[in-house]
Amino acid sequence: MVTTEKIRPISTNRLIRKVEDKSFDYDMLAIKRIVCQYEGPDEKASFRANLKSEKDKQILLTISKINIPLARLLLTPDSVKMVNYLKKEYLEEAYDYLSDLVDMELNFELIQSIISNEAFSYRDDPRDNDFREFISYADSGMYILQSIKDRKLDKIEQKGKEDKIDRYLNKLGEDDFIVQHLYIDPKTFKIRKIVLNDQSNSRKVTVDFSDFEKVDRQLYPGNIDILFASPEKDLSMKIKLSKFSTEKDQSFNFNIPDKYDRIQ
Repeated sequence: MVTTEKIRPISTNRLIRKVEDKSFDYDMLAIKRIVCQYEGPDEKASFRANLKSEKDKQILLTISKINIPLARLLLTPDSVKMVNYLKKEYLEEAYDYLSDLVDMELNFELIQSIISNEAFSYRDDPRDNDFREFISYADSGMYILQSIKDRKLDKIEQKGKEDKIDRYLNKLGEDDFIVQHLYIDPKTFKIRKIVLNDQSNSRKVTVDFSDFEKVDRQLYPGNIDILFASPEKDLSMKIKLSKFSTEKDQSFNFNIPDKYDRIQ
């Protein structure tokens, strides 16, 4: 449990460094047992999975039910590949495919950051200073990193100030106005929650991390709860993780059978 006692404020740069130092460091990571519960507007489903990640290079997710593989997903920095064994079809696309599923832009770096429980900025600053606009403060027993200053946020959110959003986005070179919050445990400096609030499109992503356990003398979350909320649909995923390994001889088997049809 996170204490609600008053915590000492620290500078934004120091907080970012501490979170980066405590992010899960690995070359290879395998999560051999993943139990998922998915709920969308029209369906509920539960399934099992396992994941392998080679840092900065590839992430392989295998989804199964009753030990029968249903699908396999391979993510690399520039592509998404998927094989659906039930329908005998496959997909090779850019990250637009995954982004469309959740109504929010996704990329390899963001997904890897969630897997590594590390600090990230949704922005891509051309000067390699993605955290330039961030501020930090303490609230309810947590440190919070926020991607925009309160004064600037208040001005942008005022009624009749829509043009300020456009000017702000043009300055940043961004298409959507996304406010990001990272909630950080003051004792472990592990990220406990991520909130991405897309105010341009009334969409929100919340990722909660809990039940941290020791893996190779580091802390890793045993539960990840994800909620995608938008005017069109709400999606949720409850994920329980166990049986971790950081052995370096992991194999990444991903093959597309010759007779499978490509998803258009």
